[in-house]
Amino acid sequence: MGGLALWLFKYRFLGLFILLESIGAWMTFSGVSYHHSRLNQFQIETAGHYQYRIHRITRFMGLDEENLRLNQEITALKLQFSTKNGANDSSKGPITASNELGTLSPSQPRAFLWPDSGILLDFASPARVVFCGTGNQQNYMLLDRGSLHGIQPRMAVLQGNKIAGQVQAVSEHFARVVPLIHTKMRTSALHPKSQTVASLVWDGVSTRYAELLDFPIHIPIKIGDSLVSSSYSAVYPPGLRLGRVDRIEVIPGAVTYKIRVVLATDYRRLDHVQVIRPAMQGEREKLMPQDLH
Repeated sequence: MGGLALWLFKYRFLGLFILLESIGAWMTFSGVSYHHSRLNQFQIETAGHYQYRIHRITRFMGLDEENLRLNQEITALKLQFSTKNGANDSSKGPITASNELGTLSPSQPRAFLWPDSGILLDFASPARVVFCGTGNQQNYMLLDRGSLHGIQPRMAVLQGNKIAGQVQAVSEHFARVVPLIHTKMRTSALHPKSQTVASLVWDGVSTRYAELLDFPIHIPIKIGDSLVSSSYSAVYPPGLRLGRVDRIEVIPGAVTYKIRVVLATDYRRLDHVQVIRPAMQGEREKLMPQDLH
């Protein structure tokens, strides 16, 4: 015990120096937005490289099954592309993208229709999920695409026509995504049969289920009914799959149902995704109050 006391006394100035440096670093990164932003990017980049190496090793376990699935998707896309090309007359020149809001101006990114959805986009990029957390209350995902690939915060992340989450932050080579299985995520959901909008939230229990809140008890809804993204969302285009109704409970005295939803996206099997941005999203968000984003 005396030896430990002597050792601590001998190196007391070094210990004090390390303590003061730690306090100074904490105050710098927590109090200055620039330093906090740089630290955040460094954390994303470091975690991305680490998880990417782990992911490359573990993917060999299911490589055959994954190759089969990718080949099936490529074949389906080629057939779809051929069908759409056959229906268009290329001799008429380039097509000007437009929707109910009017023709896009030349200064805006070139817009195009997302296959089988009719959604007008100005950005889309494939990405691979190198990490997907499922064991926490506030889970996140990492994608192997970042700012160098055009990825930006508040872009939507999809698996086909199913919503997986939204981009929260990016580094040069990676993007951090907040999935639906995040207790602070609240998504505007539409019940197509009744055209009723409610809120989809995750209760932090199972990655397969979420809860639908604020659905009025006087509006009919059945088990098996589908739920899609609504036009109120500033991130997701309308009509994308969120899940289906799995259980409905009536609470005595309550004015809304207690509804359990089976999520369309299976986060334990999530590997390849698409990152998209609806056309004119930036213009729309400029007119919306910050607290509604």
